[in-house]
Formats: sequence, C-alpha cells, structure tokens
Amino acid sequence: MRKLLTPLLAAVLVACLTAYAVWTGERPRAHYLSDLRASVASDHGRATESGNLLVIRPSLYPSDYRDPAFLRLKLAASLDAARTAGLLNKNTVVALPDQIGTWLLLRGEKQSLYQARSLDEADTLLKLSHPTLIGRLFLQGQGVEEALLRTKAKRMARDYQKLFSGLAREYGVTLLAGSIVLPTPYFKEGKLRSGHGELYNLALAFSPDGKVLGKPYRQPWPESSQEVTLQHLDTGVLQITIKRSWAQGFPQNDVTVANSNGSASLPTFLRGRLWSLQGAPSGSALTPPDIAQANNAPGAHLLNVWLDAP
Repeated sequence: MRKLLTPLLAAVLVACLTAYAVWTGERPRAHYLSDLRASVASDHGRATESGNLLVIRPSLYPSDYRDPAFLRLKLAASLDAARTAGLLNKNTVVALPDQIGTWLLLRGEKQSLYQARSLDEADTLLKLSHPTLIGRLFLQGQGVEEALLRTKAKRMARDYQKLFSGLAREYGVTLLAGSIVLPTPYFKEGKLRSGHGELYNLALAFSPDGKVLGKPYRQPWPESSQEVTLQHLDTGVLQITIKRSWAQGFPQNDVTVANSNGSASLPTFLRGRLWSLQGAPSGSALTPPDIAQANNAPGAHLLNVWLDAP
C-alpha cells in the first residue's frame, strides 16, 4: 500500500504545484470600463500665443492602471477636450498631479485586485499571485506595496517616461508629468532607470518634443507632512515653479507659470479613488474625498489661466 500511496501523493503534489504555477501567470482579459469625460471647470483671461497654464485634475481608479495604454487613453481624453476648447498651443504648460505615476505598479494584475477597496484587502491575493514577494517580505522585511514596487520598478520607470513623453510630443505642450516613487532613479543614455537603493519621489517635465526638461525633481520617500519643496524650470519663454506639500492631508502641487506678461498659478491634485500610499504622511489620502472641487461635473476637471489675464 505504501508503495502505491507514495507515487500517488507525489503525482497529486506535482499537479497542485503545476496548477498553482499556471494560476499565478494567468491574467484573463477583461473589458475596460472607465469614465473618459472631461470638462473645462474654469478658463480665465484672453486666449493668446503668449502662454497659459492648464491644470488637469484627473479622476483615476485602480483599474486605470491595469495597462499604461488605459491610463494614456484617459489622459488623452482630457487633452483632446482641452484642444477642442482651444486651450493648447506651443506655449501651454500642462500640469498633472503628483503620484500619478506610482500606481503603475498595478500593471498586469488579476482583475479581482482592481475591485478591492484597499491594498490591504488585496494583500493575500498579491502574495499568492507573486510568490517572489513572499521571499522579499521574509528576507528584507518590506511591506507588500514596497516589495511589489521594487519587483516592477524597471518596467514602471520605462512606462512612466514613455507615457508622458509621448503625450507631450503628441499634443505639442510642456508637460509637468506628476511624480512616481522609484528606488534610486537615475538616467542612462537619456532613459529613466531604477536602481536597488532607497526610495525617491521623482518628477519629470517634458518639452513639446518629448525630451526631459530641466533637472528632475528627486526627494527621499517617505516625505514629511510638514515639508514644502520647490522645483524650478525654464522653457526659455516661461518660468515654472512647483511647490509641493502634503500639509493639506493629500499631495498638492501649487504650480506657477510666469513670463513678461505676468503670471498664473493653480493647485493640482488627484481625484477619483486611488489607494493611500505606504509611507505617506499619517492620516493622508491620495484622492481626498472631502476637498472642495472646481465643480460637480463627473470625470476630469480642466482649469486654465492665460498669462495676460488682468
């Protein structure tokens, strides 16, 4: 009997391990359903070629990060709405919110993950579908989010640069591409790469030709709720200042664009329902539910100021 049971149990174990290996690699295709609407919430000043600041407050959800193409589709819908409204020209500065790139770590996950209400709720599913995470968690003492981020960081860096560089080039605008958390980010031959060291919150800006504009913003992560940081950029025509802070209980950028005609300033932040980030200031949210919005319209909100506004 023992001679019969041993190979039988071995066969069952092999079958279970094979089934598990197949399951971890399965990513069934699902329909992408998201709100692509975008509305002009405010437009101040007189349209000229001298420049304008266009802030996009997108309404984003975990499912928008299943594929970078989906995120691109959503942001392109906002830029299409802006172009139709006559808000884009060669001297337009488009500002996106901080941390818009960090959730690229959700690329290619199982569909049930995107339906979870928090990353903690999806904790078990992530561990089971990524066996290597268990090793990282045990050996390096990392949280699930950090372990997943470090596992996917190289791909995230490529996706971030490709996505936002492409949008800047396609729409012919200066694009402030929000930020992404990466381990020891650096550039090699013009390409954004990730290393293996400490985490940093990195933000890039792209010129209308899709090239990186100015010096990248790089700040150690996690950040303090009391810390305010400044980033300065110069397009040759426009001077841009970005003030970053979590003091409001969420990441907000106050963007100021100036030229000889004057200046324009607007705050930008994320909308929708994205999960809080590990390491974010205590009690903060990534997409705050109770903050005053520009209006009650669904979808993305576009706020525009022309530089020669009185």
